[in-house]
Amino acid sequence: MIRTIVIDDEKPSREVMCNYLVEYCQEVDVVATAGSVQSGYKAIKKHKPDMIFLDIELGDGKGFDLLNMFDKVDFSIVFVTAYSEYAVKAFRFSAVDYLLKPVKIDELREAVARVRDHNGRQLSSDNITTLLKNIKSSTSPEPTLVIPHVKGFEVLKISDIILCKADGYCTNFHLTGNRKIVSSKNLKQYEDLLPEHNFIRVHHSFMVNLNHVCSFTKQGEIVLTEGIKASLGDAYKDAFTRMFAKR
Repeated sequence: MIRTIVIDDEKPSREVMCNYLVEYCQEVDVVATAGSVQSGYKAIKKHKPDMIFLDIELGDGKGFDLLNMFDKVDFSIVFVTAYSEYAVKAFRFSAVDYLLKPVKIDELREAVARVRDHNGRQLSSDNITTLLKNIKSSTSPEPTLVIPHVKGFEVLKISDIILCKADGYCTNFHLTGNRKIVSSKNLKQYEDLLPEHNFIRVHHSFMVNLNHVCSFTKQGEIVLTEGIKASLGDAYKDAFTRMFAKR
């Protein structure tokens, strides 16, 4: 069983969440509920949950204030938010799990399944830091992206990403300094996130950072920083050449 605490300052919201968990997520055991930062902190210290559902806006502060009270976050977190689409994108950039209010049952089940299937992989302080920064400003001088992988998470500077390459259900990131990292998310998810940072899909298997493009040939090959190459698919050629010309 996944020992769980529901933290929300609205009693009806807490009750709905608890009822949903009891009825639709049998692997979850709700051990406590709380309605504020302080009561949430006490509940976590007392019950030592495996997972919490955490509302962003609480009566005496924000959910982030609660997390900052812990030297180490050793439980999984599913944020519950009524934030706008922009803020949701910040959540996705930071590789944190979230549910939009009003909570949908199928999305709740998926969130619980992800926590269960991650085998206890926890949210790191880097994820939280990145989330806070991304929510505060979409024009951060050093925007970052949290990459989930088999060992946990890694925070990357978006400017360091040269190429994203599809690899089945995963994505290979080629970075400056001849570094590589494999994300456990597929390329489609990053295609939805990165275009505003000058990335473009150029092939069914490749997405490139236009800031790292050095040249491309009529034969359909793109040469990037550090000699990395990507194929340019016919279906993507017109869009790529238009964007490349605007650099």
